[in-house]
Amino acid sequence: MTKPFIFITGFIMICIVAVASWNTFETLWRINSKNSELSFMGSSGWQWHNKSQGLQIKRVDGYLPALRKVSESKEYASLVTITEKGNYRGFVFFDQDCEEGAIVSEEVSYNDFEQPQLEVLHCLHGKLVYMKSWSAVPNERWRGRVGNFEFNEPLNKWDFTPLQQAYLKSVAELI
Repeated sequence: MTKPFIFITGFIMICIVAVASWNTFETLWRINSKNSELSFMGSSGWQWHNKSQGLQIKRVDGYLPALRKVSESKEYASLVTITEKGNYRGFVFFDQDCEEGAIVSEEVSYNDFEQPQLEVLHCLHGKLVYMKSWSAVPNERWRGRVGNFEFNEPLNKWDFTPLQQAYLKSVAELI
């Protein structure tokens, strides 16, 4: 009876060690994968603003900050800034190389009820970029499609507080 008991105990221990090792590997891989988003497409200077939502922030002295989020598919990054006039500018950078000055455009109809609209991608800093501006805080699901390039970002779930605070601080006057 002793040999089967030792064999079963040894087998259970090996299984426990294997499962624990696998779980540790998966956890470390997820952490590394998430942190690699901070340098997505060769960018630098990004920090986590809200890691659970995937929101990053970049602050550069003399400039207002920017927020961005890398898509789950790792095909694009959505970025929103605020201008000196308080308007919001959105950019979607696709991980696709292009020649500076190139433009990709297409008439797109998002449903059967709307007129098709011209959607355009510009080549900016060697990457294809979709751009949009808002006069107030974006609180929509921002989506677009041009050819094989498509994005869908729920800006209504982003926390724009750091952009708003930096803007208000930049325009504040001492009394």
